[in-house]
Amino acid sequence: MPAIESYLAWLSHIERSPNTVRAYALDLKTYFAFLHATGIAWDRVTLEQLGQFTGWLRQPADNVVVLATGRPARSASTVNRMLTAVFGFYDFHARHGVEVTKVLIDQTRAGRGSYKPFLHGIATAKSRGRVGRLREGRRLPATLTLEQVAAIIAAQPRLRDRFLFGLLFGTGMRIGQALGLRHGDFVTQERRIEIVARADNANGARGKGGEGSVPVSSELVRCYSDYMHGEYGDLDSDYVFVNLWGGHVGAAMSYANVVDIVARTRARVGFHFTAHMLRHTYATLARRGGVPMEVISRLLTHSSLQTTSDIYVHSTAEDLRGELERAGVMTVLDRPL
Repeated sequence: MPAIESYLAWLSHIERSPNTVRAYALDLKTYFAFLHATGIAWDRVTLEQLGQFTGWLRQPADNVVVLATGRPARSASTVNRMLTAVFGFYDFHARHGVEVTKVLIDQTRAGRGSYKPFLHGIATAKSRGRVGRLREGRRLPATLTLEQVAAIIAAQPRLRDRFLFGLLFGTGMRIGQALGLRHGDFVTQERRIEIVARADNANGARGKGGEGSVPVSSELVRCYSDYMHGEYGDLDSDYVFVNLWGGHVGAAMSYANVVDIVARTRARVGFHFTAHMLRHTYATLARRGGVPMEVISRLLTHSSLQTTSDIYVHSTAEDLRGELERAGVMTVLDRPL
């Protein structure tokens, strides 16, 4: 589809992540499947038909209507992610003179000016948010207990893998950031790691563009040293995490390698987890320990404080109790009535 290809090519040109481009391609494939099934041309679609697409995404089947208490085929967050791809697709073609987008995009001027994207009005939206999106239930990030983290690390028979999981838990970095680490990024004498966004990693690892300097514990420095002397040896490679026992020895580890290690570890420890849950656990522990949100945002190399708040600001009863205790409010409330 030339219309899709030109949009995806533009995303690549402006250096969007390959994972983002791939995800948008799959979402637009789903959108065009809807257009084909309903006999609608992409450049002749109406506002009402775009609204139908949102409903179509939620239907378990074409002849099934989801009731208020029913389980839709896709979650609200999935639908919103797919709508984002469609938003971008039409915004791109609006700037290239496609006639239908002049109808879909409603621009009005009021005071200093305001902008209403093309799905304005087809679904409820929060003020100043992306209109047309579905309301999403707030979900706490999945985390691990300290006992589970200890079990994961203890289950590693190799120093490299023990160091990998220790690093993910001890710094909260993304797996892509860990796989892209170079030895020069590990400043052992200062106990810190420089996280550098690189687009030329041989293993395709990416860290979503986040950069920063994060502190590490002396124990993590020791694990790195043990790994270097015990397994890495004289191997000539810039990458910290490399293949040592299979495939191309010395090549940078890939995402697939980590997936295999996680799968083997799940079988050993007897519970489900993902590598990304170590990042959530690190951030949640920091938040419960009273670390300011802006500091957590910097540690996680988020692009904005809002991103961090959206993920970690939601509190459990335990979090709320901790905040009240730190403020001394629980002491007052515990007095005899």
